[in-house]
Amino acid sequence: MVTESSHRPPTPTEIEAMLAATRAGRPATVGHAQEDPWSSTWQWVVAAAAVLALAWLTFHGHGWIPVLSGFDLGVHEFGHLAFGWAPTLWVQLAGSFMQIALPAAVCTYFALRRDRFAVIVTLAWVAENVNNVSVYIADATRMVLPLFNDDGSGVGHDWHSILSRLGWLGATDQLAHLVRGLSVALFLAALGLAAWWFVRARRASAA
Repeated sequence: MVTESSHRPPTPTEIEAMLAATRAGRPATVGHAQEDPWSSTWQWVVAAAAVLALAWLTFHGHGWIPVLSGFDLGVHEFGHLAFGWAPTLWVQLAGSFMQIALPAAVCTYFALRRDRFAVIVTLAWVAENVNNVSVYIADATRMVLPLFNDDGSGVGHDWHSILSRLGWLGATDQLAHLVRGLSVALFLAALGLAAWWFVRARRASAA
């Protein structure tokens, strides 16, 4: 049921709030509606906390996160299988590509659905995977990470083979730092979205 505090037409912000309330199964009101603490405050606090926690886990212990990193590894290996028909260089790149592309696609899906909380969390997931790829790149000249199908010669090491083929093995550290910087930027973007939508929600609830 929609109640009106005046005879004026609802503003676009109020219409958006009414639609959000309807989707959440709450009464939709126009004007000075009763404040929903979850929508106006806590979901953004929880989202920011989730981003910070994932960032800490990502940059602590060489980026390996129990359960989540295992799933990411499965996605990585699936990328190799999915591109098994392609030239060798593509197959080697496909693992890291799929590892980033899948969470990015999930984030895009939630953005299209206007699920802002999920966008923040999945954007942090993208950032976590980007950092994981940077760790793999940095290992191209060190080859100390335990890998599947690798005998220590570097043949089974995606990024050692990729950078060797491209003649970029000498730029391994620079490339790894660049990708790691992108990961940091994505984490900061996720935090920035949480802060921005927190401020917008507080202003809307105070209107």
